[in-house]
Amino acid sequence: MSTIDNTALIGLDWGTTSLRLHLIGSDGTLLETIYSPEGIMSPEGKDFAKTFEKLVGPWLKEKPSLPVIASGMITSRNGWLETPYLPLPAGASDFASALTCFDINAVQKIYFVTGASYQNDAGDPDIMRGEEVQIVGCLQENNGPTEIFLLPGTHSKWATARSGKIESFMSFMTGEIFDLLKNHSILGTLATPNKKPLSDGFLNGVKRMFGSNRSLLHQVFSARTLALFDQLPSDEISDFLSGLLIGDEVKSAMSEFNIAASETVHIIGRGDLAEKYSIALDALNISNKIAPEHAAATGLYQIAKGARII
Repeated sequence: MSTIDNTALIGLDWGTTSLRLHLIGSDGTLLETIYSPEGIMSPEGKDFAKTFEKLVGPWLKEKPSLPVIASGMITSRNGWLETPYLPLPAGASDFASALTCFDINAVQKIYFVTGASYQNDAGDPDIMRGEEVQIVGCLQENNGPTEIFLLPGTHSKWATARSGKIESFMSFMTGEIFDLLKNHSILGTLATPNKKPLSDGFLNGVKRMFGSNRSLLHQVFSARTLALFDQLPSDEISDFLSGLLIGDEVKSAMSEFNIAASETVHIIGRGDLAEKYSIALDALNISNKIAPEHAAATGLYQIAKGARII
């Protein structure tokens, strides 16, 4: 029996630079995940109907009754269909009630998960698309203490949740600012390639920023001056700069949400970046745990089940 025969749901995690297709069983078991570089901003992925037909069409020909649910930037203004943001607090059942059903053609439809929005105490709005589904996939349904989630990325997110609902979150442009400073400012001109995956400069930067009250804008300039005065090896400049930015992010998030060091931060992410944040939190004596892979698939399944499309 093929994988498609056991599949009850196709879940699409459709982001800016990539697309992950999940084949999910009726009990929520992840049967298979396929990666594609055809995100919404990639040249080959901008024709959404064509991309869908190429990647998902063959499965639907084998099993036409399969429901399809999608989340991520595919529902943004640059995506296939823009959906509104659901204000927090919200959990799986709320996102299930807010699904948008879109007819691809006379036969096939797709269910789009809306994004989430939050307004902080200053009245400033914040938004996410895709991360809310990953968080849903990791939420506990009990009435326990507040859960804290960190989703590293170009625009990383820190979120709090309680009793199965996301309550608040905060976005940081850490990844994007790092790229700009490293590759498009004078700070990167002295940098040479790292000799090892993560140099001592990273934790130096994390601890320096986390334990300082000096401005981040002042501290990042030290990535240049320390190197000029031979106090920072050239192959550690990049990691040092990254450490400063991540240290400032952690400090801000801990303060914003009044997070105690004894509380566990659940890191939702993959690969080196998730490990990098874990190393930083360990160095700051902040309890942390990397969440199981494929949180998005679990979240999509729970939302689809709540909407009774499976």
